[in-house]
This record gives sequence, C-alpha cells and structure tokens, in this order.
Amino acid sequence: MSRPQEWKGRLFFGPRQLMYAGPAGQTHPHAHHTFQLLLAFGAPVVLRDRHQREAACHAAVVPPDTEHAVVGPVGLAVILHLAPDDIVGRQLRTLGIGDTVEAWQQAGAPLLGCGAGGMPRTWSDAESLAQAMARALQAEAGPPVPSHPAVKKLLRLLPDVLEEDVRVSALAPRVGLSPGRLSHLFGEEVGLPLRPYILWLRLRRAAEHLKHGAPVTQAAHAAGFTDSAHLSHAFRRTFGLTPTEIAGVVEWVLPPPE
Repeated sequence: MSRPQEWKGRLFFGPRQLMYAGPAGQTHPHAHHTFQLLLAFGAPVVLRDRHQREAACHAAVVPPDTEHAVVGPVGLAVILHLAPDDIVGRQLRTLGIGDTVEAWQQAGAPLLGCGAGGMPRTWSDAESLAQAMARALQAEAGPPVPSHPAVKKLLRLLPDVLEEDVRVSALAPRVGLSPGRLSHLFGEEVGLPLRPYILWLRLRRAAEHLKHGAPVTQAAHAAGFTDSAHLSHAFRRTFGLTPTEIAGVVEWVLPPPE
C-alpha cells in the first residue's frame, strides 16, 4: 500500500470477516487470500487488474489470490473481506469470477443497492451491511451450530491456547478424537477448516492488542505469531495490508464481548 495515510476510516474485525469503511487509498498491485467485496459511496473507485486494464467501479467482487490495485480516485468506500474457505466463501467460488476488472464489476453489480443506509459507524451497522452484501450475491448463510461435544469443547479451548501448539495432532488428544476425525468434524460443523479458523482467531487477537496501542511485536506474541514479521506476512496475505500500515491510523471496531 503506497499511501497508508489515506486509509483513515473504521476497521470492523469480526469472526471470519473484516470490513473497512472510509476513504479508499491507492495501493500497489497485490493479492490476498480473501474475497474482496467493494462498494463505493459517491465517486467510484478505480481498480486495475494484472492485465493493466482499469475501470471506475461503484461495486466489485475481487476473487482470492487475484492481483489488483486501487489506482484512484480516493473516495469513500466499504471493502469487505470474506474468508474463502467457509460456507459463504465456498458459495462465492461458484460464481467463477475471472481475473479481469470487467469480471469484478459484473460480479459486483448486485451489490449496488446495498449502501442505502450509508457508511457503517457501529458494529451493528457493519454486521447488517455485511449480511446485506452477502445476501445480494446470494451467498448468505448463517453459521452452523456445532453439536458434537468434541467440537464444542475445542471451540471453547482455542482462544486460551493460541500461544501454544495448535496443530491438529496436538489438539486432537485434548478433545478425545483422532486428528483425521477432528479435522473432518470441525470443517463439517463449523463451516471453516481448522487451520484458517485458528488464523482468524490469531489475527483478531492481534487486532485487539493493536487497538489498545500495543507495539506490533507484542501483539504478534500475544496472538501466537513467531514475531512481528510473521504477523505482518499473515495480515498482508489475508487482507492486502500490514499492521504497521494501519496501526494508529484507522479506528478499530471489534465485536461486543460474547
């Protein structure tokens, strides 16, 4: 991201999704491992694809691992990142979105009616808008309700062990299942494979510490990352930006305690 100072909006970081709402700054070409749903408020946002084609977009859906860049102008926008491996992400994959800016615009056209309520300010606003955007793309799905005792036990356990060994081979004995059985059950009942679920938990934990002013290294260690470079790589891989590019700039908004 070439001009992080332009990203001065709100960052809503919740379970399996991240939403940014505010001025959309210019970026270097990059790709990240999430679906990116864009909805412009007022002036369109100009996107560029890897073929160097550009288009002014009022709405777009950029698929995972697809190179793109924001080239201007800087205007108000909502950018919603969705995990590609959960239920909603798997539904979005069925759209078969290509790697061109025209394909992103076409896929995003159903989003054009979602912004009538204005820019989100509260967690409730952001949650409602995210649901409306998923619904417009016919990818809405409520989170599964786990029923297996081992999966429910693991979900309670994970937030307390993020700094420990969280490989499935280490977690399986703690809930009384084989690694293979746990992997299968977790994906089936939670709607997201175990490894990316743990990554989201760690990124959220780091975000909580960053929100309260912790240095990036401290936030990384608190979330179970090896060091600040490991956290930065995971953040950029997932969202296309690093913690240092937004720490102290955006306003963090986290979900209310459960």
